[in-house]
Amino acid sequence: MTTLNRLSQRLKENFVETTRDLSLLSGTATNSSSTYFDTSDDKLKEISKLLESRVDRERLEGMKRIIAGMSKGRDMERFFAQVVKNVVSPSIEIRKLVYIYLLRFASTNSDLLLLSINTFQKDLSDPSPLIRSMSLRVLTSIRVPVIQGIVMLGLKKLVTDRNPWVRKTVAGGLAKVYEMDTSSLSQIIPLLQTLLSSQSPLTLGATLTAFLEICPDRLDFLHPYYRHICRLLVDADEWGQVVALQVLTRYARAMLEKPDTAGPINTLLIPPRTTTTNGTKNTETDESEDEFAGLDEDLAMLLHCIKPLFQSRNPAVVLATSNVYYHLAPAGHKVVGQELLVRPLLRLAGSSGNEKNERGEIAVLTWEVLAEMVEERPWLFTSYHSSFFLFATDALGVQIAKLRALSALVTSENAQVSMREFKYYVRFPNDEVSEEAVRAIGHCVRTQAEVASTGLSTLMRLLKSKRDTLVARAVIVLKSVILSQTQANTLSNASLPLPQRLVARLAKGLDGITNPKARASVFWLVGQFAASDLSDESSTRGLGWEGVALWVPDVVRKGIKGFVEESGIAKLQILTLVTKLLVLSPSAPQLTLMSQYLFNLARYDSDYDVRDRARFLHALLRGVRGDKSAVGENGGGKTLSVDEDAETEKEMGGVILRREQIKVIILGKRDVKDVGTDGRIGGQNAEYEVGSMSRIAGKKLGGYEELPEWTDDPTDSSLRESELDDPSRLTTPHPSHTPTNYAPPPPLAVPTHVSSASSSAPTPRNNAASSMDNSPAGSVPQNVKSKFQDLDRFLDSDSEEEESEDESESDGAPIRPVTAPPRSAIVPEYDETTSESEDAGTDQEEEDESSEEESENARFLSR
Repeated sequence: MTTLNRLSQRLKENFVETTRDLSLLSGTATNSSSTYFDTSDDKLKEISKLLESRVDRERLEGMKRIIAGMSKGRDMERFFAQVVKNVVSPSIEIRKLVYIYLLRFASTNSDLLLLSINTFQKDLSDPSPLIRSMSLRVLTSIRVPVIQGIVMLGLKKLVTDRNPWVRKTVAGGLAKVYEMDTSSLSQIIPLLQTLLSSQSPLTLGATLTAFLEICPDRLDFLHPYYRHICRLLVDADEWGQVVALQVLTRYARAMLEKPDTAGPINTLLIPPRTTTTNGTKNTETDESEDEFAGLDEDLAMLLHCIKPLFQSRNPAVVLATSNVYYHLAPAGHKVVGQELLVRPLLRLAGSSGNEKNERGEIAVLTWEVLAEMVEERPWLFTSYHSSFFLFATDALGVQIAKLRALSALVTSENAQVSMREFKYYVRFPNDEVSEEAVRAIGHCVRTQAEVASTGLSTLMRLLKSKRDTLVARAVIVLKSVILSQTQANTLSNASLPLPQRLVARLAKGLDGITNPKARASVFWLVGQFAASDLSDESSTRGLGWEGVALWVPDVVRKGIKGFVEESGIAKLQILTLVTKLLVLSPSAPQLTLMSQYLFNLARYDSDYDVRDRARFLHALLRGVRGDKSAVGENGGGKTLSVDEDAETEKEMGGVILRREQIKVIILGKRDVKDVGTDGRIGGQNAEYEVGSMSRIAGKKLGGYEELPEWTDDPTDSSLRESELDDPSRLTTPHPSHTPTNYAPPPPLAVPTHVSSASSSAPTPRNNAASSMDNSPAGSVPQNVKSKFQDLDRFLDSDSEEEESEDESESDGAPIRPVTAPPRSAIVPEYDETTSESEDAGTDQEEEDESSEEESENARFLSR
């Protein structure tokens, strides 16, 4: 019995030890992986013991706990010295975790890392591409100028590495080295050019990112690599495509010839191309003609290569591609025109809005970009007017952006539909959406005479609304309508009343307006339109204020009576109103007394802006006011403030303006500004490029660079010719891997202006070109060579080159068909983990350990 108990206990211990990482522990129902995230003091002490152990399994356990603690935000820097010791561990799994740890704390513990500098250099030659790349990342993360020479040697060694992931790490290291030592630019440039000439699309994004950080203004470096980058663009990683599109857009604006119809050109005003055949004119383009005629060959190549990116699943790629077409593409072109960006953007905006939690921000951003494009080039989106209609389920930002776009898309054809939509949107419960809808109605009233009367009646009814925000917005919009009617005279027809009558109706409802901005707008309008042409009638009726409308004195009375309780912005406009009336009717005694009372109130107001405005206007009216003696007689005696003012005016120097001059200053015309609900004025952010975050945020953000203007002196296309454009480098199969009955495929169809200048003759178009618009993001356009269309051929490319070198030594040997090796025998070129030999070695070690345990158990049982 005792023997059986010992045997069961030993078997249980062996079972627990063997299955510790598999969460199969018997006796503890909890998941063993949860122990990794336990950061109590006892567990931290265990980590130190595990790291100091001589058993690889225990050290691996300690590293797993450290990485788990880092993922939870715990401070694991205390174990730095113990972790560095394990960098020489023979276990590949331990070294991976060690390098992950070192990448996190390398910048703050550079001195301790110098002790292991030899190990890092040795790992640069490790068979595993992951170890090579991670060791280089750790080397470039050590912020010590002394070892920059060693780091540069490592970069030069790995810049031509066989694995593209290692070369991608080299690109990131170049930017770090340049940040530490800018004098090393002369050594970095050759390495950067080597990376630009790489045939792998995996390194494209990292290389161009390093280019932007090292020498963003040296676009001339990209001359021999421009066409090579265009061909690799569709196969690059998604975020690399975004960077590449930004770089190529800047390059095209600075180096290529501008198309005649590029920019904000209305395609409806462009006459159709006509061709003469047998004396008759044909508006349709002849199929035999070059479809890229009139475009720069390299610009046409760029626009043609990035067309498949419209179908990308990454929203950033779709937005970046749309920006390229927006800034570079010609208008009205059938193949690469600006119109191609409309459908992908609308599809992205519609699909992103379905998932509020995950992609709601993407929908808001996309609709913002669409609204900006519509405001600048509405003719591109006129036929998609109904796509911008609002839904109750849309987010607030989406609804605001759609309303901005709908306002810009209003034309005489859709004015009635737009007005009906805007009137419906006014009833939305959200105040911001309702205010934006009111602003859109005002825009229709100003620009479309067909719906002017309907929109004006809607605005007047909103003055009686129970929602203060709508009343305030309606008053502000009516103000802009009145000013636009008096300035442009575009809507001065029978359908609209005179501006003076509109202002009188607004002043009549002043008691029901409580919003400070709305009340201030009413006071300003009253002063602006207080002048009356019926001077005789105004002088005989009412208070007898000559030159002032009959309804104006009552508005002044209300304003002065409640001056103390008004807001600051309303007080300023009341002061301005009284000043305008004094200029119009300086001889009215009641007005003079009321102005004295008002200026005395403002002189001791708590708001310093009101006090300053009153002092300024009082001094401005020196040439308008009459003798102080007359004022005293009418007012029943001089007050203390009047005496002080008289003494102050005697001591005050300067120029006294005449009444006509003051009238020009006070009653001058004002420009109409269409202000939205967010406070932005239409066209206010035009200095920022469309599609940039600075344009959306309304201010310049970090990293923003203005897009250069189109050059007047484009560079010669021969500068962009290089060996990288040779089709044989990409498509010609090696003889050693070509079957005897193999026929090379026909060359891909490339437009005449898209092909390189060294091509002998243009290739006729293929029928497959018609399906290019519907190709997925991963497909390759017709002008891109097909090396990377087959993943297996891409993985076997280097092995084929090595075999071809061996076979080329035997001259005259017959070419035999070679069958492809099994997939399991292929070593991936960009394997992130380990090579096959390393996996085999690891499996062998595990088998040896398991065999030792089995033999030990057998010996125990034999006893």
